[in-house]
Amino acid sequence: MRRMTLLMVVVLLLPGAFVGAQSRTVNVGDAVINYDVSGRGRTVVFIHGWAHNMSVWDDQVPAFNTHYRVLRYDSPGFGKSTGFSDESAEPQDLLVLLEALHISHAYIVGHSRGGSVALRFAAAYPELLDGLVLYGAVPPGFPVPPDVGQTFASLPGIAKRYGLDSVGKIILASPIAWVPPGRADITDRYRRLWASYAGKDLLDPHPESGHTPAPSIAQLSALRVRTLVITGDHEAPFIAAAADTLAHRIPNAKKVVIPNAGHGAHFAQPATFNSALLDFFYDVERNKKK
Repeated sequence: MRRMTLLMVVVLLLPGAFVGAQSRTVNVGDAVINYDVSGRGRTVVFIHGWAHNMSVWDDQVPAFNTHYRVLRYDSPGFGKSTGFSDESAEPQDLLVLLEALHISHAYIVGHSRGGSVALRFAAAYPELLDGLVLYGAVPPGFPVPPDVGQTFASLPGIAKRYGLDSVGKIILASPIAWVPPGRADITDRYRRLWASYAGKDLLDPHPESGHTPAPSIAQLSALRVRTLVITGDHEAPFIAAAADTLAHRIPNAKKVVIPNAGHGAHFAQPATFNSALLDFFYDVERNKKK
């Protein structure tokens, strides 16, 4: 059904799509995805985390689109995209988007929830990846501390009974925010992101479709795509431990720790974050030429 939408998608695409950022939409069958694309060269896809939207990558687009084609999008159910949050369906949605834009391979960068989507995509379509970046991501089956699990389990009920404002206060006031000390600007940015979050996944949750299975921790050793694992030095301990597991289990993976950064390293320390990605991309490309 998703592939059936491609003919309609291609008709909607205008010439010159990769010169300057242009916001567009594409129908993937179960959702209409809002995205923008700019630059030329190899493609880099940025996938945002939970409760966010593609604006979290504002510090990355101008740093990368001078040498790369940069594609970012609002995940279904978030930002301006329609549909419902489904990590198992989103890899297929991304596949339709790439095919519609005639992109045959790309670097995939996933943050937090987006890292889970990127990991599923890499396991399902390894031939489409130039490289994989998992940042603030937790592999399936990794143990989550009981207090964190209980907090997230309570959010739908709180959202329905007291509203999203109450959920936002809980998130921003708890260690889940993972903001480095003295960075009120990062807290302010989280507040602005929360203000634009519609909360569909909390107010009207849908079960996962199971379209794209998540690889187990044991299956990570089968991944053959070059991988960069990123974490901030002020990240939550269990996510930092998850980064160690990813770096250890995925063959030839490299781990980078961003100093003075928490869960939002890409906007807490954008220059350092961008340099880590660029170094990884250049290394991948050098090795391909050998």
